[in-house]
Amino acid sequence: MKLRSKVVEISTQKCVLGESPLWCAAESALYWIDVIGLAVLRWDMASQMTRRFTLPKPPASIFINETGSLLVAMRGSLAFMDTTSGDLSALPLVLPPSTNERFNDGRCDHRGHIWISTMDRALKSNIGSLVRVDSRLNTAVSPTHAILGNGVCFSPENDSLYFSDTFERTLYRYELSAGDTTSGDRLGKRHVFARLDGDAGRPDGCTVDGEGCLWSARVGGGRIDRYSPDGRLVDVLELPVSHPTHCTFGGPDLKTLFVTSSRYPPDKPAFANEAAAGALLAYQVDAQGLPEHRFIPKHD
Repeated sequence: MKLRSKVVEISTQKCVLGESPLWCAAESALYWIDVIGLAVLRWDMASQMTRRFTLPKPPASIFINETGSLLVAMRGSLAFMDTTSGDLSALPLVLPPSTNERFNDGRCDHRGHIWISTMDRALKSNIGSLVRVDSRLNTAVSPTHAILGNGVCFSPENDSLYFSDTFERTLYRYELSAGDTTSGDRLGKRHVFARLDGDAGRPDGCTVDGEGCLWSARVGGGRIDRYSPDGRLVDVLELPVSHPTHCTFGGPDLKTLFVTSSRYPPDKPAFANEAAAGALLAYQVDAQGLPEHRFIPKHD
């Protein structure tokens, strides 16, 4: 992979467990979360300043709302967050499928609906699901049988959904059948997209570029893996952190790869000599991402 510049730490605020980076083109800003630090963070590209919004509960993932706010998935509920005041408006009707599950990583699709993976709270049972939330807050649940579900993203043609089974070290591709804006797209047959090689690490968050290649953060492996549309590992981006957690494209040309990282638990020996652990990193790469879709709520 050819880089046009070195890695840059773009925020002085390090996270305990950074996740869910999200580029908002309308604001020229990047949002991401600190799961353990109970916060949403916002980095403004023009001012280079970072703002931190404190949350009452651990966040799991975030989504851009068409009205300008953020939709925040907590571990067991959803809420809209005002990005000026930080005030939350809870949506108690959208819950994980069972009390033994919690929400985790997610993404918004091209129809304005969100998909959230779930995981077993105890990290023991393969009870995970994919939960699709439509514009009227109706839900559809599809079992993934993952202990820890991660890495939801979509192909450029919107005919495939990618999903990371972190414990099984496997990336899956689901076929998507086209629906309308009300019913939404439906999950079809699941295929093994890629199984990780014998090197260290597990698949975490991921994103897709304009060529249909999948970029997957290998947490514990210190790198971003880039796979071709047919599942071949074609590039590896080595990082100065051992636990990258997620990645997304942003910037005015969508050619900046933003990478979140973790330093949790803080006493983990691997973090002792990692000055950048927990930082938000940025690379200029020879690939272009796709615009982030917005959640479109509708009211009868």
